Amino acid sequence: MRAWFTSRNGVITLTILIALVASLVLLSAIATQGLSTRTIAASLLVLCFVVFTFGGVLYAGRAFLKWQIDETSSHLIWERGFVIGGVLATLLGLALLEDMLRTAGEPVLSRLGMVMYLFGAVVVVVAETIYLGKRDWIYPQIVLYVVLGFLAQAAFGAALLRTGLVAAWAGWATIIWNVGWLLIMLIVRPNDIYFPVLHHAAPLIIGIALLVG
Repeated sequence: MRAWFTSRNGVITLTILIALVASLVLLSAIATQGLSTRTIAASLLVLCFVVFTFGGVLYAGRAFLKWQIDETSSHLIWERGFVIGGVLATLLGLALLEDMLRTAGEPVLSRLGMVMYLFGAVVVVVAETIYLGKRDWIYPQIVLYVVLGFLAQAAFGAALLRTGLVAAWAGWATIIWNVGWLLIMLIVRPNDIYFPVLHHAAPLIIGIALLVG
């Protein structure tokens, strides 16, 4: 049984089940609250974590669980594709969130956060696609994305605090998470700072806060 849970089929099956549960919860929330900018933004910010999870699981299987992956297989394409998909879902969710924050009276921090994340998203998508072709990272691009991603989401957290769009804990959690991990990565792991999951936790928190707020 333990072997099944660490096998490729077992891990992917469990991930799909988690994704289905998350989707059903989101559909239930939309059915209850109605289709609106708020519920769509919340759904995208939650789904960005779900989409990334597939890429994260495929990476963990390849790097840590030692799945037998053929060099010419499509495994790596799916893995990095889901990572890119998570970034794009985050970008769309933050774009809707920016619109909500501007409507709520906070045009400065939300716009700065959006521009920084948009630029960072373009940089990391290019870096990811180049990696698929050359199997090598262009590290300065990765560093730029990591820094911009953390600062952008921290700006969104500050904007949430200024507007009261969601509960204050979500804004504080977003700021502390992003500023804290940025400092940790730059100080402790300056030569290996690319952990994409760290950029999807705060959007997940914001998305949940939008649904329950």
